[in-house]
Amino acid sequence: LQAKVPENRLVTTDWLQSQLHRPDLRIIDMRADIRDYWAGHIPGAVYLDETALRWPEKGVPGKLMPVEVLVKLLQQLGISRKTTVIIYTEINNYRATYFAWALDYLRHESWAILDGGFNRWKNEGRPTTQDYPTLTTSNYEGRIRPDEGIRASFDQVRKLDSKATVLLDVRPPEFFSGERGTWKRRGHIPGALNIPWSAFLKEDGSWRDLELIRNNLNELGITPEKTIILYCGQGLMASHTYLTLKYILKFPTVKIYDGGFNEWSNREDLPVETGDSEKK
Repeated sequence: LQAKVPENRLVTTDWLQSQLHRPDLRIIDMRADIRDYWAGHIPGAVYLDETALRWPEKGVPGKLMPVEVLVKLLQQLGISRKTTVIIYTEINNYRATYFAWALDYLRHESWAILDGGFNRWKNEGRPTTQDYPTLTTSNYEGRIRPDEGIRASFDQVRKLDSKATVLLDVRPPEFFSGERGTWKRRGHIPGALNIPWSAFLKEDGSWRDLELIRNNLNELGITPEKTIILYCGQGLMASHTYLTLKYILKFPTVKIYDGGFNEWSNREDLPVETGDSEKK
């Protein structure tokens, strides 16, 4: 039997330690610096740099790699369709959730994020190692049918129905307003609302009170019956809000526009707005 992950896709350190012996478990360390992995990691964890998941598409940098290449990567990591994948970073940040979203896009059923990340694991005195796991290449069985329902294309964003859809920019306010940013043009996609991805979290990386989050979203017209399209620069921050809305708050239709402001702002024929978010 496959290790069962919770519906909210967050596993505790207790849960993970109790499952370390399972052959159908693959732990992925996605901390920012490989030297942290070398210094010590959870037993059995393999290191993956999130930049390895992103390729240029027709010259636009930072898009999710083609699915056939993603499948090859999973096979190199020893991941089959039946593998339970547990991903961690330092704390609950967006590098782990980007890979989780990529797994969702492939319709990989069993994955979760280690709640509290490596910092919590280490602070609790749990086992660590400097050894690399020995991996065998797997076969990722079955036909690949990406779930296009969780990914928004450029054309969908350009033609979206503002009554049934909410476009949510999850970058920090200074990027949304256009005060900061290294893109050719600064600001945001017209019609977008702004809630930074980190607004859902406490300082220690755990989630704020869920009722409070729901009420705040409700006030902005971000409600479960609508299609929610999330974007940031290139999908990383948006993937964290994706986890929050889809799995923790149970919003049924949440998509990521992973072209993001990176793709939109480079198109001279498209409008860009500056200034703060107005309640719509």
